[in-house]
Amino acid sequence: MLMKTDRFLKEELQNINAEIKKHLINKNGDTLFFLFDEINFTELLNHINCEKIFFFKSKYDSFSFLGLGHSETIKAHDLKDYLARNPKNFLIAAFMFEENPNASEFILPEWIFVSKNGKTELSIHPSFEYKNVSSPNLFFNLNFDLNLYDPFIPPWESYEEYPEHDQWTEMIEKCDLLFESGELEKIVLSRKKIFDYSEPVEPIVFFKTVMEKNNNANSSYAIFYQMTFDKAFISLSPEKLFSLADDNFESISLAASAPRGATPKEDQVYEQQLKENDKLTREHNFVTAEILRRIKPLSVSLTVSELQTMKLPYIQHRSIPIKAKLQSNITALELVNLLHPTPAIGGLPWDKAKMKILELEPYARKSYAAPIGVISAHYSELAVGIRSALIEGSKTSFFGGAGIVKGSIAEEEWIETGIKMNPFLKVVNHE
Repeated sequence: MLMKTDRFLKEELQNINAEIKKHLINKNGDTLFFLFDEINFTELLNHINCEKIFFFKSKYDSFSFLGLGHSETIKAHDLKDYLARNPKNFLIAAFMFEENPNASEFILPEWIFVSKNGKTELSIHPSFEYKNVSSPNLFFNLNFDLNLYDPFIPPWESYEEYPEHDQWTEMIEKCDLLFESGELEKIVLSRKKIFDYSEPVEPIVFFKTVMEKNNNANSSYAIFYQMTFDKAFISLSPEKLFSLADDNFESISLAASAPRGATPKEDQVYEQQLKENDKLTREHNFVTAEILRRIKPLSVSLTVSELQTMKLPYIQHRSIPIKAKLQSNITALELVNLLHPTPAIGGLPWDKAKMKILELEPYARKSYAAPIGVISAHYSELAVGIRSALIEGSKTSFFGGAGIVKGSIAEEEWIETGIKMNPFLKVVNHE
């Protein structure tokens, strides 16, 4: 049963505030826990007024996460021991593409909402800064509703893209030489569009507008990570890196693309091409084979589903779900080290592809195409941060990538990467 947002804000927050006051009077250092009927986090975002926000809605499972504020920072080398001591805690896991996962840090928010199987649990932890639990008025503005606010995103003033069209063609030509020499089998290249505005763009307004213009993006993950009031990373990724429920592992081999048709018949023609085209089949087979090669040594049992077509509003992909029962005590961080980057966003062989990506792409990817999600002792889920945007003050950057193999045509890949930016361009162009 779904709890009405108004009821949570007007009734439940009062009860939570009363418990916090008792907690402070008794100087109780324990975490506070509350259980509710499922709360709609997308609606709750309309009333949130704090600097640090992490919203994560799964595409594949009935799992959603909302973290507010900052309680603790846990370094990668302390992660396993921390989760053993705190098995109920969920941590934000937001990696950087170029960074060694073992150098990453994980964030425990102050207020953590976790929804799964029709229930929402709230845990409240002490503030990193004040060492006490924070009251609701530091996170929620009961007198403000973003739904009643006219979200104005001004026209952009200047525009750039990296690489430019001619540079992109040269990049693909260089890749062709690497394929001919046998140095690479596949490489994933990306490009980005940058729009500058006359005033800062409000991240949460931009995210909500993206969701509304893309039918709430139910066909993808919905991820909003606001680091500061004027900086946020947004992803509408269709790609799961993995989920891990105790020893039960799930992933997806997702690669190769085709447009959506204007009519059901045309859409079916594109889908058939996606299934039968030799270049697209090879591109996807590289990804599937490499995921299986990496995960098989850790698996007690392994299940590979039949080929499926993942249809998104603006594009469709070849997709194969993969499930495994893993050996005991395999951690989420070990899986990130093992699987990231998959050939769907990196290349084969990876060591050589990485060098060429750094050489050919005129920028650092950072959050783009990196794992992002949540980690806990008993359940972890990470998406791959593609189909993404970065908001930095008055600047918005959008990213799109394409798998390049022997036979790839530069102009087709240029068009494909542009299609992948469509969810954000709808907002920029006020469509």
